[in-house]
Order: sequence, then structure tokens, then C-alpha cells
Amino acid sequence: MSEWSDERLDDAYRALTAKPASNELAAATVAAVRRAAEERPSRRAALASALGRPASRLVGGGAAVLIVAAIVAGLALRPATGPTTGPTTGSTASVTTASTGEPMVVDGLPVQTVSQALAAEKSGAIVGDSLVAVQGWYDPTFAFGCPAETPGPALVDTCASRKLFVSENKERLVAFNGNEVSGRQAPSGPYLAALEPDGSYVGPLLPVSDQSSPGSYDPLPVVIVGHFHDVRAADCGASDKAACDSAFVIDRLAWLDGKTFGPNVWIGTDGTGQTLKPRLDANGVAAALRSAIDPGDVIVSMVAVGLMDLYTMQPGRGVSAGADPDIQWYVRVAGPQPRWPEMAFQGGSSGWFVVGDTSGTVRSVGGWGFVSAYDPSYVPAVRTLPSGDLALPTIDELAPSICAGVGVEAVLRGSATDPRIAWLEASNGSTATQRRDVVWPAGYRARFTPSLEILDENGKVVLRDGSQVTGLCVGGNADVMEPPFR
Repeated sequence: MSEWSDERLDDAYRALTAKPASNELAAATVAAVRRAAEERPSRRAALASALGRPASRLVGGGAAVLIVAAIVAGLALRPATGPTTGPTTGSTASVTTASTGEPMVVDGLPVQTVSQALAAEKSGAIVGDSLVAVQGWYDPTFAFGCPAETPGPALVDTCASRKLFVSENKERLVAFNGNEVSGRQAPSGPYLAALEPDGSYVGPLLPVSDQSSPGSYDPLPVVIVGHFHDVRAADCGASDKAACDSAFVIDRLAWLDGKTFGPNVWIGTDGTGQTLKPRLDANGVAAALRSAIDPGDVIVSMVAVGLMDLYTMQPGRGVSAGADPDIQWYVRVAGPQPRWPEMAFQGGSSGWFVVGDTSGTVRSVGGWGFVSAYDPSYVPAVRTLPSGDLALPTIDELAPSICAGVGVEAVLRGSATDPRIAWLEASNGSTATQRRDVVWPAGYRARFTPSLEILDENGKVVLRDGSQVTGLCVGGNADVMEPPFR
């Protein structure tokens, strides 16, 4: 018998997902995963060391694995009219089909052809990393004879990159001589090489291709949901940056040859390569988001990762640790802007949340064209606020950032006619007024009654004019007010 290779293992796992999984097997799989993760060493010491550094990107170890595909394989590949993976309660992914059975709307997103999606990206019609639903033909070929490569930035497309080929036209890209593969070719028309970086792996849900069976390489109709302009393009070098920015990253396999799939759920690993053991399941994450998302939003994907690995998915961001230093859920949703927290969203059809696994609460939120007040290009947008409330320049976090703290002696001051509304002034006895501009957590706002009051994302007054402030979080072009305020 031939030795096990990466290709054979991949085919074996795909073969498993093509068979119905019994409840007993699912339960046994979950139990085995939990037992395997019991002995993972704590990362709190390493994280504590990292927390002492400024808000630069933290890199965790180990590639993540998709375990839900194996656990719910029997459901995921069975024809259905509703969600078959992901949460069973709350807002879930959905597919609306035409009378011919072909999807028309996926997750509230109109289904586009490959050429339409590429044209929209090229014209700038897609806001940020908004989600896009694309239909085409899935080519089940794999990369033959790829050389060994040193992994580079996630969005640099190489021969060995994990990806799905989705082409505009139905055409087989592999040539056979009998039962032997004799060559392959690129699609003749428009196509997407939909990348599958960490957090986006859907490979185990795909049918198996067998070189001894030429028919297994026939193209299949498919609809995928994904995005251009992934934030990880920032990791690419100057020569690759344009290609990385326009790369398409898959978020979920929505529909394949008449089969409907639910939200993609992806579980990562810790620094030792052991599968994470989150407290929440997909239903718990959906419940945690229920009060924050708009009723019209649908959950597209969920990724459970360690905090440090979250930085590889959101480089350059000071994503909050708060009370959840180990596991964070990164959740992509499609639909209207969330009703909470109130933020300066500027458009787009989708966004993301970070949910702390320990607390079960929202830690960060972004997307929908939101530009952080960290960013030099920040321009305050019109927000729908309660009467008398004023918008403050905010970031996308509801909790303290991982950053370098700094002590100050200052008091809060403000003016309804000032562009920044509120700021700090030195209170160390200096005769000269020393103003310090600051930014605020997501959802914060101000009002004058007649003195200045600062309200948090829940509408609770947390600071007033003249309040003493003794600590800040050092940020980008302005410092961040870090609750709880001292």
C-alpha cells in the first residue's frame, strides 16, 4: 500500500464527509476532540508578556483545522432547503432558489456571475471587504506537482495555496489519457481563484476527485460567499499588494450541485497544535449576537481562534482581550448595519463581530464601511443618535485594547462646537493649557446637559466634564480612552 501523503489524507477526509455521520459518531468525535485538547499548556504567560507591548500584530502558532465538517458531514452534504451547518437558532445563512433550483439570493446578497463580481471589484463598487455571493462552475482539480514552498503572506497566491477555482464557463480543466491525468489548463473565461487562508477552509465539504475516475473531475455548479480587500493584504510586500488586495477570499460554501450548506464553522488550534476547546458552540455564539445584530442580518461564518491568531486575521488592529485572553469568535455577517452599538458606519453590505468565548459578549465590531478614528483617513459620518446626543470619534472595540498604557494627569473637557467634542487637558498644575485629543470605544457618544457627559455603548454615563483621567491607551493618531476609567 502506498504511503499516506497530504493529498491522500485530504481525499480521505473528503470521502468521510460524503457519507452520513450518525449521532453516535458525532458525539464520539466531539468527545475525542475535547480529550485531545485537555493537556494543551496554558498560553496565559506568553499572552501576558505580549500584553505589555504596544498594539502591534501578535502571531500565534499552528495551522487551524475544520472539525465541524467531519462532525456534521452527513447533514452538510445532504440536499436541503435550509441551513445544515452552524447554529440552529438565531440568524443563520440562507439560500433562495429560483424555480429551476438555481440560487438567486444567498444570505440576503444577490447572486452574481464571476464576471459581474470581478467588474464590481475593479470599478470600486464594493465597499471595503463587503461580502459577495458568486455563482459559477467549481473545478475539482488540484495542483499537480507543486514545488515545496516556504509559506508567505496569507493572500499571496502560489501554486500550493489552498483555493477553489470557480469559473464563468463550464469546462473541464484536466485532460486524461485513459485513466491517467495527462495535463491541465487554465480556464478560458473569467474565473476566481478563491483563496482559503486560515479561518476560511471549506475543503472537507467538497466532493472527492479520484484520478482513477475521470468523471470525478467534471465541473459542478456552485455558489460561494466571500470578499475582496481582505485586511491581510497589509501583510503583502509592495510587489504583491495590488494582487493581494484584489484577491477573493472564501467565507462559506453556500450551494453546490443542488446541495445547500449552512454557516461555515472553523475551529483553530493553540500554540502546540492542539484543537481549541471553546466554551460556546455555534448556537451560543448566535445567541450572544442576537441583541447586537439587525434582525435582517444572517451569520455567514464563525471562526474560533486564540487571541494571538486573531491578529493574523486582522493585522494591525488592537482587537480587545478584555476578560477573554484565550479564545475569540470571529463572526462574519451579511445584511443591514447592526442596531448596536451605535457607530459611524458608512455603507456596505456586511461586517464582522468578535465575541469573547469566556464572557459570551461582543468585544469588537467592524465592516459596513466603518473607518476607525485611528485611521488618518477618518472622517466622521452621520449617525442616527438619540435627540441631544453627539457623535464621538470611535474605534471598533467595546473593551480595552491590547496596547501600551500610559499614565496621565488630566481632566475631561469638551464643547458641542468642537470637531472632536471631547478631549483631555492637563491637570498637573501647569499654567499652560495642554490639550490631548482622544478617541473612544465603539458606540460611545456625548451630550451637554448643559455640562458635558460621556455615555457608553449602553447609554450609561461614564464620565463628566472635569472628571479626572489617570490612564490612556496609546493608539494611532490619537490616544484611546480605556474603560474602566480611573
